[in-house]
Amino acid sequence: MIRRAVLTWPAAGDPGAVVAGLPVLLRQLLSLQEAGIAEVWLDGAPEGAVPVDPRLTLRVRSGSPPADLAVLRARAGLVWHPEVPRRLAQRGESADLERAALEPGEFVIAAGDAAGRREAERRLSASLLKPSDGIVSRLLNRRLSLAVTRLLVSTRLTPNGMTLVATAFGLAAITAVLAGGRPWFLAGAVLLNLQSVLDGCDGELSRLKYLRSRLGEWLDQVADDVINLGYFVAVGVGLHRAGSTAAAWITGIGAASHLVYQAALYTALLTRGGGSGSVTSVRWWGQQTGRETGGRRRLARVLDSAGRRDFFVFLYLPAALAGLDLVALAWSGVIFLVSGVTTAAQWLLAGGPEPAGVSTSRR
Repeated sequence: MIRRAVLTWPAAGDPGAVVAGLPVLLRQLLSLQEAGIAEVWLDGAPEGAVPVDPRLTLRVRSGSPPADLAVLRARAGLVWHPEVPRRLAQRGESADLERAALEPGEFVIAAGDAAGRREAERRLSASLLKPSDGIVSRLLNRRLSLAVTRLLVSTRLTPNGMTLVATAFGLAAITAVLAGGRPWFLAGAVLLNLQSVLDGCDGELSRLKYLRSRLGEWLDQVADDVINLGYFVAVGVGLHRAGSTAAAWITGIGAASHLVYQAALYTALLTRGGGSGSVTSVRWWGQQTGRETGGRRRLARVLDSAGRRDFFVFLYLPAALAGLDLVALAWSGVIFLVSGVTTAAQWLLAGGPEPAGVSTSRR
């Protein structure tokens, strides 16, 4: 793997221009650092060009590297898909980022003028789309969250601050349903889905501005779990007050199961996930491996999508509109029950989940 890179002048664009909340040169250095580069030469850089930023841990040197070193090379002033330097560095051969063959979706753009910077921001925003997104996220939530993120990326709002903003909407949803009962189910569902949309913005800001933190991972995970359980209980209590005996049973079993799941998950993250707050750091039974084929793959995708947070949170909205709140409650209860049983069983029968490698992504 290549651990060194060189950025050269004359620049392809303005290295000091701001793209998606960061000066271009700082974005280049942070991207190279995340790709595993430990040392960067700034060849021909003007005096004072080296940015000072606490996020930078790689070594920045002036001048050009020794001729016999394998390096990644690029002009200053370029904006690229984060996967480009990572993929080329892993090949272990010297490469020029501008001349390298690109994979579908990848890009290298010169931020030389306003049009180039706008295009770079558009492409960076598109790079935030994740193959792992659930069906509701792909069709609705991610489109909305990216629009909000584009408005916020140049502000001083941090990803953790965005998590707290989103959490406030979720707590408002719980409060509305608990205090107002069934007449407030629709308002609560709207607030909950706004939280689900804004919940994507913290991760998007984190990746665009390289503001990743262990605290952010845990804050995001715990906030979602509290809101998931709190809203589920609030709806169950509201339906029970309205005369539904089934709601009381569903709520009790589902809440207990979710608490079991949370205990199993947090124990796994601390002991098998390297202390990461990201659920991607461990692998449970039943999770897709990417090796499924044919009908099995399609079935796995359907089951996975139906059990995701974006789906069961969204389900509360049409259910409230149709007066079928018990259906949404039951579906969430089934997900909580299955999650609690399978995670507990894996701990009891197999000693816990397998480490999946601690995620380098905050969310």
